[in-house]
Amino acid sequence: MRAKAERGAERPATRRVAITLAVVAAITLAAELIVRVTHVAPYVFPPPSAVLSELLHQPGLFARNALVTLYEAAAGLALGATAAIAFAAAALHSRLLDRVLSPLVVASQTVPVIALAPLLVLWLGYGALPRVIVCALIAFFPMAVTSLEGLRGTDPQLLALLRSVGASRWDVFWRVRFPGAAPYLTAGLRTGATLSLVGAVVAEWTGADRGLGYLVLSANAQLATAQAFAAVLLITFMGLAAYGGVILLQRRLVRWHPARQNDRLRTTKGTT
Repeated sequence: MRAKAERGAERPATRRVAITLAVVAAITLAAELIVRVTHVAPYVFPPPSAVLSELLHQPGLFARNALVTLYEAAAGLALGATAAIAFAAAALHSRLLDRVLSPLVVASQTVPVIALAPLLVLWLGYGALPRVIVCALIAFFPMAVTSLEGLRGTDPQLLALLRSVGASRWDVFWRVRFPGAAPYLTAGLRTGATLSLVGAVVAEWTGADRGLGYLVLSANAQLATAQAFAAVLLITFMGLAAYGGVILLQRRLVRWHPARQNDRLRTTKGTT
């Protein structure tokens, strides 16, 4: 029954992927034809074939810069996730900290990251650290909000039961609250994974000498628009891969959650 349900869930997913790929192929072909027919200058809008040619003829250049951007985004995501969980745990267990920290967290989102990045470079130098911090800052807020919501969403009756048997706050947090908040944590991680990549690219626009963001600026300065488009395309693929990877992680970690079980039940009924 379970295998049948999983096969039934895979069919709609495969159909959606096929439709998406078909739409992307159609848009790419249309763009190629429009550029060729209208004779648009390559430095204004290169044809998709030229963008693909850039990727194929300079794989080393794009791979080296992509690894730099990926490292900055991954490190920033890890730092932001750690800070988000720490904030949520502190706000959960202390009303005073909640009242003090929550307004500061919200206020931090009113500061444009693009304006903060040059200051971090000035304070911390031209290494990877300021760019990692930018990634952490831009990914922190959605993960903090969802983490706190998930930790607060624990069943009150279950908490009362644990208190009645003398469970410590530590046990309640790690054995009940944290696992129960897994769907919220992974939901915030989905958003944070894509935002940290955006943060890495933005940070590379302010004082970096490598990375995909730097490559976009360098290509634009040389009117190598096809190379810039290729870098943007690679950033897009990396963002999609990060988002999809977190979804796979979520499905593996929270398959026990009632919402996931209900989804499997609905899929089973739909295939019988």
